[in-house]
Amino acid sequence: MASVTKEKKIKKKEKDEQIQSKSLGNFHNLELLCKADDRQKKTLEKIIKSKPDLARSLNIYADGVKYYIARQQQRDKLLAAKDLPLMEVSEEQLQQPILPLISNRQMTKQNKFDFLPPRLLSESLEKQNKRQINHNNYTPFTNRQKVTIPALNPSLKFNKDRNLPKLKFNYYVGSGNNGELVKRILQKREQYWTAVPQTFQYKHFIWQQSYFGMDFNRLTPSESCFVRVMYNFFEFHKNITSKTGLSQSLLQYYNNIERTFDIIPLVFIFNFKNQDWVKDVQQFTEFYQTNNPLGQTNMKSSLEFDFYLSNLAGTKVNYNGIKSYKLQETLVSKTQYLWLLKPADWNRGEGVHVFSTLEEVEALIKSYYNGKGNYECKEFVIQKYIERPLLLSGRKFDIRCWVLISQDMQYFLFKEAYIRTSGATFSLDDKDRYIHLTNNAVQKNAQNYGQFEDGNQLSLKRFQELLDQQETVYDFRKQGWPMIKDVVKITMNSTRLNKRNRKYGMQLLGYDFMIDENLKLWLIEVNANPCLEESSNLLKMLIPRMLDDAFQLTLDKVFTPEVDHGQQMPKYKVDEYEDQENMWESLGICS
Repeated sequence: MASVTKEKKIKKKEKDEQIQSKSLGNFHNLELLCKADDRQKKTLEKIIKSKPDLARSLNIYADGVKYYIARQQQRDKLLAAKDLPLMEVSEEQLQQPILPLISNRQMTKQNKFDFLPPRLLSESLEKQNKRQINHNNYTPFTNRQKVTIPALNPSLKFNKDRNLPKLKFNYYVGSGNNGELVKRILQKREQYWTAVPQTFQYKHFIWQQSYFGMDFNRLTPSESCFVRVMYNFFEFHKNITSKTGLSQSLLQYYNNIERTFDIIPLVFIFNFKNQDWVKDVQQFTEFYQTNNPLGQTNMKSSLEFDFYLSNLAGTKVNYNGIKSYKLQETLVSKTQYLWLLKPADWNRGEGVHVFSTLEEVEALIKSYYNGKGNYECKEFVIQKYIERPLLLSGRKFDIRCWVLISQDMQYFLFKEAYIRTSGATFSLDDKDRYIHLTNNAVQKNAQNYGQFEDGNQLSLKRFQELLDQQETVYDFRKQGWPMIKDVVKITMNSTRLNKRNRKYGMQLLGYDFMIDENLKLWLIEVNANPCLEESSNLLKMLIPRMLDDAFQLTLDKVFTPEVDHGQQMPKYKVDEYEDQENMWESLGICS
């Protein structure tokens, strides 16, 4: 107990030293504000040492003042009838130390004349005309002439066919996952939007590949569009997008083993950060032994881990009835007994392994627990492998669908999806990941990538043609697509992704489905950051249209609801769909 208290004191001392070490030089904009005032400088130095958070807020405010002044200078040039084109303020100009000392009275005066009423503009023109009559700026009362002042209207030459400049919204797009495509989509809205760097304080829309670093407290309702902030993530999206969150949400929603594992294949969760992991491991090994169709008695019958036993409470998920649960027939075969091991928080197929024995999974878990791969992993999902899947030309495939959640919690399904295929012939006797994992991040590293299909991807139309050729009696649009809609609705109702009623969020999700040889549809997982790589001609056609139509339902409605972007910008063409049609189909509102 004494050591813990001592450690806290050391941390507090280090924090105090960090605060004391801060100086005005850490806040560039504040330093500019008080260059001409030593008294103000001393006051700010005291604030920085005692309340660095307040100093940081003041620095952000100063940054906004500088940005506001730069925009107002553009407006003043146009209103003064200077025939200059409207130029955007560059990033370098915003960084220049040109901010003068501004008093509260001057700020009030500047805001007061922001819109320049016609009467005041007329007075300024009258004074200008007086100076032209007499260069000494003096006209005797008796000789004063009547000056004709032109009316202020859109027909004036200096303002003809030119709108007054408006403050634009700022967006930032992070790197990775084809962020350049997202930028190209947003650049078509350049009349209203400007790209800014990550360090810029005032960002209205942020698109990143991860939600880490996003301050969801900023997502608050506001009548002013310029105060609104929008992210491409919801705060609690991991309730369905993590491998553990999806199964836990469905188990809590149904409170029934059979109904949950009729949607997703059977899942066991090993969370070595919680105290229940011993029970969870025992639960899996008992089920594994009881349902093993091969009856191997000479092999390892238990999992042995010497990991730390945490005192954190486990997740309350009802696994009652798992002992009597019977696996569906397409999940097992007579020749093999295959399972999947998945690190809970990894994606793009990293760390996913096919195993059949307890020796294999024990060795894999120990290696990842101790730091194999990108980082140490303490939570795993063990899922039953679908051993009898429906095949295309003897190869495995899955279906990637896109789902959109809007700022008002409506959810939509994109009307087109695509098929991801394996380049290798399917076999249960070979555990090669290129046979069993069909996502593009894995398949693009295979030697035969693209041998059968462009980018190992098929359109739904071509998919149906191949089904017909191999005499599989299955109309995917009539039988499979309605089932996909039902599963999306179930997952959206299984949890609250916006528990704190934030405004304004939006998110694009990637749903992965498989079909077994009995033509039953299975949900495999939900991806929080679906791949946007244009890795085939099919995706070069679908993804830009998907993103543009998604922004029309979200970004445009939050920030520029009065603008019809569909009429202003050329559409991304998709075969068999009208250019003006929005390809997102509304399915409902999240519970």
